Amino acid sequence: MPSLQPNLGPDRAARAGALDALRLSAAVFIVLYHFGSSAPIDLTGTYAFLGRGWLATDFFIILSGYVLGRAHGDALDRRELSPQRFLLKRLARVWPAHLIVLFALAVMVLAAGLIGLPADSPERFQATDFIQQALLIHAWGGSVQPSWNEPSWTLSALVACYALFPLIWLAGRPMLGRGAALAAGFGLMLTAALLSPGLLGGSLFDLPFHQGVLRAVPLFVMGALTARFVQGRTFSRAAAVASTLAALGALVCAQATERTEFSALACMAALITLIVSAEGLALRRTRWVKAGAGMAFALFITHAVTGTVWFSLMQALGVQTSWLSWFGAWAAVVTVAAAFHRFVDQPIQSRLNGLLTPRREQTQTDAPRLA
Repeated sequence: MPSLQPNLGPDRAARAGALDALRLSAAVFIVLYHFGSSAPIDLTGTYAFLGRGWLATDFFIILSGYVLGRAHGDALDRRELSPQRFLLKRLARVWPAHLIVLFALAVMVLAAGLIGLPADSPERFQATDFIQQALLIHAWGGSVQPSWNEPSWTLSALVACYALFPLIWLAGRPMLGRGAALAAGFGLMLTAALLSPGLLGGSLFDLPFHQGVLRAVPLFVMGALTARFVQGRTFSRAAAVASTLAALGALVCAQATERTEFSALACMAALITLIVSAEGLALRRTRWVKAGAGMAFALFITHAVTGTVWFSLMQALGVQTSWLSWFGAWAAVVTVAAAFHRFVDQPIQSRLNGLLTPRREQTQTDAPRLA
């Protein structure tokens, strides 16, 4: 990791820019993983690293814990943000968009059935699974059948992590030692990785979605305690560049080797180093970076539904799989995500933020947001 120095007034906009770029990168890689097998050449089968979508998902979970620590940790420490209000704000962030996409998908499935176009896999669209997804509890050990908006299992797992976050954060107070917080986070992840094959029947890093909470909690805690480790510190840019290059090199090398628990842990360490190093790169939070990061959540929550509709439409029209139709799917996904962010999610969030933010905070100057 880059060398740490006392924080003498960090540029929060630069930090936000780096984390925004990472968040968008994670969302794009997840879409690429999900769409890879639909290309004219099975990209996930041809290129090994594209078949390791678990890396993008686990990176997203670690980054979520880290970003929340950087964005809300100080307020929790100063008792300016209660655990209850923190959880309420996080639920308000993810639940409305999730419900809108889920109900839109249900309407499309029902409409398709009414006009004589039943789903190819009707077992994926059961009422019980719909209820679990609507309540965001489908990653808590319920149905094992992949269904409805499948990527939303990550949100279900993160809801449990959000509830735990204030406790995790306050348990890693600086008085315990930042190094101890980092060691505790990695120790938990290591222990979970060692126990997972025997207790859960598979690697921690790619457990199935109905075991999502068990998969997410150690990774989320790792991210949160890494944020505690760097709290109040900044980084030299030279060290950040060197660490970023080293982390990327380690990730590339790991993809050339056979997957083992050791290589998976090495990847996690590299991803954590990449997250920490990114802040030292001082990437400005430009208008384009901010817009891309704002759209990352919309891209994540809508891409599976948009892709399903697109590829089903191409099949119904008799269009053969081609690079043109595949890139058309990307164009459709980006267009839908941008529209959803601009005209649905953003207005809802603006309204909810106004309702959930105390008046005294509304009168203060807005700082760059990290989450």
